[in-house]
Parts: sequence; C-alpha cells; structure tokens
Amino acid sequence: MKNKLFIVIALLVGLTSINAQTKKESGKSKHSEVVFFIPNMHGDHCKKIIEKEIPFEKGVKDLIFDLKEQKLKIVYQSQKTTPEKLQKALEKMGYEVKSTDKKDITRNTENRSCCRS
Repeated sequence: MKNKLFIVIALLVGLTSINAQTKKESGKSKHSEVVFFIPNMHGDHCKKIIEKEIPFEKGVKDLIFDLKEQKLKIVYQSQKTTPEKLQKALEKMGYEVKSTDKKDITRNTENRSCCRS
C-alpha cells in the first residue's frame, strides 16, 4: 500500500514540475522588441521623462536607451501591446517617433530641443 501511495505522489510531483516548466518556457517566447528613432530625445532629462511614463503602458518589460544615436529599444509582451501603441504613447508625450525599419532615416540636427523643458 505504501508503494502505491509513493508512486502516485511521485507522478503528481513529476507532472506538476513538467507543467510549471512548460508555462515558464512559453512566457519567455512572448517577449518582443521594437526600436524607435526619436530625433528630439536628448540627454538624461528626456530619458527620465520616458522612464517615468512608458513603463505604465501594458506589457512593457524593459527600456534600453542609446542617447547618442537617439534610439530607444522597448522590450514588451506581444500579447499585451503592439509597437503602434508604444509609438502612440511616445508621441502623446510630445516626441517625434520614427520606426528604425525605414532605411531613409536621417538625423535632424536643426531642432535639437527636447520635447519638454
């Protein structure tokens, strides 16, 4: 009787750990990245503004800034948001946002002011 109980418990533990591992792996594959060119993003002031607001958008997991190149990489959960929604959120904050997928991106050096003072 003890052997049967032990086998049942071992099977339950095994099945539970397999199910947990499957859920963990499936969660990893749901993350996507998008990179935006933001010509009016300059310095730490703009970085702090974006860091304060964008994480409140659903699904945002990480922000990676390249202030020199004026690029922002956003890691997000693809089931909760889209690049279009993230772009609209940045534009609502007053930033000009261009997708880096376009090959004709040129840096605008004439308007060097940040979106907010």
